[in-house]
Amino acid sequence: MRGIEKLHPELQIIVGNFINKCRESGLNVGITETLRTAAEQDALYAKGRTVKGNIVTHCQGVTLSSPHQWGVAFDICNADNPINPKSGKRDAYYPDAFFKACGQIGKSLGLFWGGDFKSYYDGPHFELKEYLPNNSTKTLKAKYGTPEKFMATWKTAATKPTTMTTMPILRRGDNGEDVEALQHALVKAGYVLNADGDFGTVTYQTVRLFQKREGLEADGVVGKLTWASLGM
Repeated sequence: MRGIEKLHPELQIIVGNFINKCRESGLNVGITETLRTAAEQDALYAKGRTVKGNIVTHCQGVTLSSPHQWGVAFDICNADNPINPKSGKRDAYYPDAFFKACGQIGKSLGLFWGGDFKSYYDGPHFELKEYLPNNSTKTLKAKYGTPEKFMATWKTAATKPTTMTTMPILRRGDNGEDVEALQHALVKAGYVLNADGDFGTVTYQTVRLFQKREGLEADGVVGKLTWASLGM
């Protein structure tokens, strides 16, 4: 599954920022892996072992040891798919310098980069390290047992009263102080518009531009993830 909407809500926001920062640096990243089921993990584990191909993972699905199964990891590729001079063929995992540059950007956003694994190098891999002490899912397994139980807490957390969740859902046609607060936040984020409290065409278009920049669904509706990306 490649959709970032399947990832932990915190990681969804970081991935959006990561993509934009990479592209601002001329690094055209593509997201190749996000959430995996146990069956998908086992199919990958079989590569290079019981089926043809190269070994791509050291985690079996049944062990729940891959952070991908918990929605707290993602993998990337070079979306420009350049020609690798060694093979003469297009290679979305070439050159290594591309992944090292992306790795530094990911680390600047608080992610763990797979290029820093001690036992092996995994340049395309990134993790939300807050939930993976020592790059292990042991803490998650001990606390929640299964990925499904962990994911259920995402919905619970989203309903808890916090500063962020008290912000209203705003859409085109709304007006008032909350819209003005939104406009000020957009100005702070680098956009030019008048903070007049009117959610008209200019504000709607600006919200969509911001959502695209952050890797969110660009629907022009200001909900929890958009407020969070604005730091509200």
